[in-house]
Amino acid sequence: MIIKNFFLILIIAPFFVFAQNEIKGKIVDENLQPLPNASIYWLNSNIGTTSKLNGEFIIQKTNSEQNQLIISFIGYHSDTIEVLNNKKSIITSLKKTETLNTVKITENSSGIYIDRYQAEKIETITATELTKAACCELAGCFETQMSVQPKTTNIILDSKELSLLGLSGVYNQILIDGNPIISGLNYTYGISSIPGTIINKISISQGLASVQQGSNSITGQINIALKEYNKDETFFLNLYYNSFGAKQANVDFNFSTGKWKSIISLHTTQPSRKIDNNNDSFLDIPQTKKYSLYNKWIFGNTNEGLYTTTIIRFLNEQRIGGQINFNITENKGSSYIYGQVVEFQQPELYNKTSYKFNETRAITIETGISYHNQESFFGTTQYLANQTNYNIKIANILNWKTHKLVSGINYTRFNLNENIFFNENFTFNKTYQGIPKDEKIKSFFTENKFNWKSNNLQLITGIRADQHNEFGLFIIPRGLVKYNFSENSIIRFSIGSGWRTFNLFSEHTHLLASNKNIIIDENLKPEKAINYGLNILQAFYFDNLEMQITLDFYKTDFSNQIHPDYHHNPIEIHVHNFDGNSKSNSFQIEIALELIDELGIKLAYNYLDIFKLYENENKYSLPLTSKHHLLNTISYRPVDKNWYFDMNTHFVGKKKLTDTTLNPPTHQRSLYSDPFWIVNGQFTIKLPKSKLDIYIGCENIINYTQENPIISWQNPFGQYFDISNIWGPTKGREFYVGIRKSIT
Repeated sequence: MIIKNFFLILIIAPFFVFAQNEIKGKIVDENLQPLPNASIYWLNSNIGTTSKLNGEFIIQKTNSEQNQLIISFIGYHSDTIEVLNNKKSIITSLKKTETLNTVKITENSSGIYIDRYQAEKIETITATELTKAACCELAGCFETQMSVQPKTTNIILDSKELSLLGLSGVYNQILIDGNPIISGLNYTYGISSIPGTIINKISISQGLASVQQGSNSITGQINIALKEYNKDETFFLNLYYNSFGAKQANVDFNFSTGKWKSIISLHTTQPSRKIDNNNDSFLDIPQTKKYSLYNKWIFGNTNEGLYTTTIIRFLNEQRIGGQINFNITENKGSSYIYGQVVEFQQPELYNKTSYKFNETRAITIETGISYHNQESFFGTTQYLANQTNYNIKIANILNWKTHKLVSGINYTRFNLNENIFFNENFTFNKTYQGIPKDEKIKSFFTENKFNWKSNNLQLITGIRADQHNEFGLFIIPRGLVKYNFSENSIIRFSIGSGWRTFNLFSEHTHLLASNKNIIIDENLKPEKAINYGLNILQAFYFDNLEMQITLDFYKTDFSNQIHPDYHHNPIEIHVHNFDGNSKSNSFQIEIALELIDELGIKLAYNYLDIFKLYENENKYSLPLTSKHHLLNTISYRPVDKNWYFDMNTHFVGKKKLTDTTLNPPTHQRSLYSDPFWIVNGQFTIKLPKSKLDIYIGCENIINYTQENPIISWQNPFGQYFDISNIWGPTKGREFYVGIRKSIT
């Protein structure tokens, strides 16, 4: 094989003259005959091209993260070529499907892959995968995988969180293009503020992540990589409409001026009809109106010298939920008709600038600022808040031998002003107030990535020192190790710690919907935990069959974990520190199959055990978490057809519910929920000549819904009104249709 590749290079090399940020190449078959119209594109990207009649191609390399090219041709095995920073030519031959061709990384029909070269387990949802469902917003982009589970935190306003390892979403870190700017208010509604069409890929790190982005990634990290400039697509249009009457539209525009490249994306969501299918007088779906702007600028070349990227985002959103006759003009804040209203504006600005001195030395500066201004009503309770997040990080990167050392300093500031007013408080005598914050954290970090044995053995050791202006010094060590027994057999292990401060109202706004008084029993300390992780990956390659088996086990031990206590008093919610044993155990197995390059099947099972141990050794399982979760996905993509079909099925086991035994019998609920199934499907037609995709789908095909999710819905201004026991779907079967149109 080596001799053959050398012979290919001797034959083809004279054809190429290289541009500074272009990769040129040629695709041939086993007999060195050119393959015209072969598909060439960057892994995890919408940047691609096709080969000419002579097999040659040119493709732009826009950033340093693009280092794997996917090359495919009908009737031949797809291949993946690793492109190093100093590599300018690609010469490869494809084998016909009758013969075996094992590759290192492939973006197969599942559209999800695990990076086999990193000690950190990184599961990537590709742009291809994101087209397998409607994916209207970030929270809807996880239907086809098991690692991240979106959970509803407020049924009336349909706010959600992204849960890793079964724990609350506040324990994982959400990044926007690597910038840790999401927390507090923009966490609560932030995951719904990002349209799915502007997402290029999603990288999920279960368990511990790098210390470079901060210490609050206790259960993991979710990095949202947004779209970049695409020279092969001037305009992109996405239109969406569902059976509830909700409408969405996205328009992208790509352009360049001089050495600058840019993409501008506009998005709007318009409200659905007023629907109350369970006849409880409350809307099943909030009336949501949203307008957003996304703009990314790129300058320079990541291979040398100066490179900078700047992101501008702006969001204006309004959500209205509550009783179906609620009128925002007449009833907002009143006790006549119950309603919840959230209106906010959120501008954001990010920049990442790097300068590469040579092949061994570079420096990066990352900055971000986010502002969130919110006015909201939860029944008669008014919540006014504004928040500013700042982040700046300077890092020095040193490549030495086969290793990499990154060290730097970081400054973050979290400034929150919040005020709570009770328009009519004579019945419940609520006494709680907003909790303003001005947190300042000065940090130093260093992280070394060691590679031995041709990168088969990798060790990452990192330490971070955080100086908090109120809570003092925190030292956060982390270690991750990976060993490749072979190209297709990998084991990983991780251990380390994390911490975060607790934001009661900004991250748990659903508490404001309760008519109970909220009592903070003591000064709340930072939450702290240690996480341990083990991952095993085994891949098998046969004729017409590829199989990958993944095993994960993660254990999280908290030394302080704060949970609002609903149980001990029917008219009060107590919030306090818990320095006893609080643990989470997560086990997951996943089997992914790809048959004859057309059919992708995935089976996954997740087991969770999340509990507290009190002084008397009584074990208390935390509510609203299922111990058992099954997932099956099927993706059928005929290679000679212009259509494909995707389906995913979830089984969710019973969940322990919030204790309601102190309520009157009419307002009590069972101690456990029912298990249930959710089935989603989508059919897509591709019209290549028109560059048009038409997609038709259905969510919750079997129409399963939780019965009477709102406790005491008949009297929303009464003592026992409660929206906290949400364990299943609350809206029924949803059909949708949409189009994606590209114009070059």
